[in-house]
Amino acid sequence: MPSEAFETFRKSMSIGYEEWHDGIGYDLNALAEMDENELSRAEDLVVARNISDWRDVEALDRIGSDRALGEVKKALGSTAIEVQIPAAECLARRNLIAEEEVEGIIVEALDHATILNGMVATLRFATAHPTPAVSRKLMWCALHGHDDLRVHAAALAHFLSGGSSSEFDWAFRPFYLRFADKEMHARKSAFMEFCAMTGVDPLMIDSGG
Repeated sequence: MPSEAFETFRKSMSIGYEEWHDGIGYDLNALAEMDENELSRAEDLVVARNISDWRDVEALDRIGSDRALGEVKKALGSTAIEVQIPAAECLARRNLIAEEEVEGIIVEALDHATILNGMVATLRFATAHPTPAVSRKLMWCALHGHDDLRVHAAALAHFLSGGSSSEFDWAFRPFYLRFADKEMHARKSAFMEFCAMTGVDPLMIDSGG
């Protein structure tokens, strides 16, 4: 008979609207209460989902077996940023991925991230790995990025440059909101001010991010 811990974990894998909306993950604490045999069975359940959600990455990370981490590595190739970025975060934390690859994943994700596809996770990951290339890409995204991203990219780039006290400093909110403007000329004006504030050559940023 399955243990209570196994059943708790299995049931937690049924994600309804409330769990989806509130970002509730699987019951990872239940994994710690399983014996080796049941943990392997729990791993089978997660692997069978082919990492279709960040929750799968989180569970495989907690299990931490060679097989589980191998599946996480496969998720680096996912077209879903909300899967790819958590996978990269897991592997970076475990020193299983080179910093150059981390940088490339962040830069590429910033081209496509939206509020419904990994934007929050991508910005979080960028904060943890603020390489010069990542900072330049954030500035580029403030001008050219997706509507969902521009304001937050500007705020984070400002913070990483040392110009503000947090990832979204509300003291500068009116300035950041200028990057939400639909008109390029308005954003360009804010961008030129931003470059002057941070001492960055605008040509180096606007030429390609």
